[in-house]
Amino acid sequence: MSVDDKVTIISGASGGLGQTVSEIFYQAGAKVVLIGTSLDKVQDLANTMESSRALPLAANLMNADGAEAVVQATLDKFGRVDILLNLAGGFTGGTPVHESDGSDLDKMLAINLRTVYNMSQAAVKPMIDQQWGRIVNTASHDAQKGRAKFSAYGISKAAVLRLTESMAAEVKPYNVIVNALLLSAIDTEANRKAMPNADPKKWLKPATIAKTLLFLCSDDLAIYGAGIPLEGKN
Repeated sequence: MSVDDKVTIISGASGGLGQTVSEIFYQAGAKVVLIGTSLDKVQDLANTMESSRALPLAANLMNADGAEAVVQATLDKFGRVDILLNLAGGFTGGTPVHESDGSDLDKMLAINLRTVYNMSQAAVKPMIDQQWGRIVNTASHDAQKGRAKFSAYGISKAAVLRLTESMAAEVKPYNVIVNALLLSAIDTEANRKAMPNADPKKWLKPATIAKTLLFLCSDDLAIYGAGIPLEGKN
């Protein structure tokens, strides 16, 4: 499960999950490209790493040009793109369909689907050229079964899962493997603040997710287009 010297683009690198994943991949020997919406946070993270193995970048991944710029900057510094971890995303809910003005759906599709689509489209091209690559997307259990008042979120994550399946079939002949994780609640500082009455001991730990991502980026992987469920303690 070695990612030693693998050039790894991590979107959402400054988030609660992304920071842990970035650190664990770096410790495992990867060269990491840390993507955030602003440079300050990813720069702080990069400052804890060797400059020869870390590239902090700010980008709007909802824009295709922003994703293309990330990939080009990665190629300029490291010469290749081996792994893409699509961790950037967001969550909203609480409104039934009949009361929604549609803005929640637009927001979730932009943050959760468009960012993944744009980054995957841009990053997969050099992977195809070099005949090796790994892409892992983050979806949700809501991708499999809808919940009342969370339709916009569930739709966006279901779309990520369909994208994962389609791309996996398209690029399998090039030794590029695409999978997705179906996640439950994650134990992050942001989630603790948003859900103060919940028990975070039951939530998924970022390090557990990171270790699964390491496995899904291994050389001898034989899992294609899967939605792999990870759950905290019930």
